[in-house]
Amino acid sequence: MEWGKQLQQDRDNAKLAFYQNPGYQNERRERKSFIIKCTGSNLVNGIIDVDLHEPLIIDRLSDILLENVTTFNTSSKPANTAACSAYLIKINEFNHQGNSTETNSFNKLIIPNEYTGVGGGRKIHKGKKLNFVSTINPSKLTKITGTITDLDNETDTMFDSASDLLLIEFLIVARD
Repeated sequence: MEWGKQLQQDRDNAKLAFYQNPGYQNERRERKSFIIKCTGSNLVNGIIDVDLHEPLIIDRLSDILLENVTTFNTSSKPANTAACSAYLIKINEFNHQGNSTETNSFNKLIIPNEYTGVGGGRKIHKGKKLNFVSTINPSKLTKITGTITDLDNETDTMFDSASDLLLIEFLIVARD
């Protein structure tokens, strides 16, 4: 290649490099939002048993964070007892490892029950906190199972009608 062409090619490459990032690289962390919605008779029995619309594919070691928990139509609930001051949630697929002095809350998530009003309505019990739940290995989930109870392991004190609703949002963040 002759000298003039080489010089012109070097100038063109230098111009193109001018518009490139000078070296600061920010690899984005892979995040997936995951929402569990339970209604009606499942909640009365305290059973979480839902099929996923699409399989949730986790292809790297990931952390599971609790984003928020919302309930709807807890009109006469919770009963005015200490047992109804929190929800105990167990998601079998998440392998949450939490120790406790009580057998009822061993390896379960404790969500404070902030409902204090009278009449039906929506209540956000844990909003936008990003609380660590567990770590999950690569897997493919097609179904989510588990339980939700009060502190005494009772299922009918806080959810007792077919119009009740529970929404739980998790954030799954892949590790580097």
